[in-house]
Amino acid sequence: MGISVYRMAGAVLLLLLGISAAQAHARLLNAEPAAQSTGEAPAKIQLHFSEELAKKFSSFKLANASGVIVPLTPADSADPKSLAASPATALMPGQYTVTWTAVASDDGHKTSGTYVFSVK
Repeated sequence: MGISVYRMAGAVLLLLLGISAAQAHARLLNAEPAAQSTGEAPAKIQLHFSEELAKKFSSFKLANASGVIVPLTPADSADPKSLAASPATALMPGQYTVTWTAVASDDGHKTSGTYVFSVK
């Protein structure tokens, strides 16, 4: 009977360790311009994540409605949990897609996603 209690405790411990590791993934918390927003052409695009990023392996791309990649110039980000870049040329009216990849610096886990915003 004592052995099954130890096995149960070990299983619970492994489960809890797995949960905390899963929570270490960098999730996109918010962005400027915000997802689904419409506004003036941004001078800078900034993404804020839940974890500190390994910036060497984290990035984002911007594409117009036709799928053409818009050149970006790296910009200073607010903190170690953020990525930022400025469009190399003024954005024309239309819809844009941000495609990002984030690698958490503490565990190296990679996450990715997309969101859209519009310029009026």
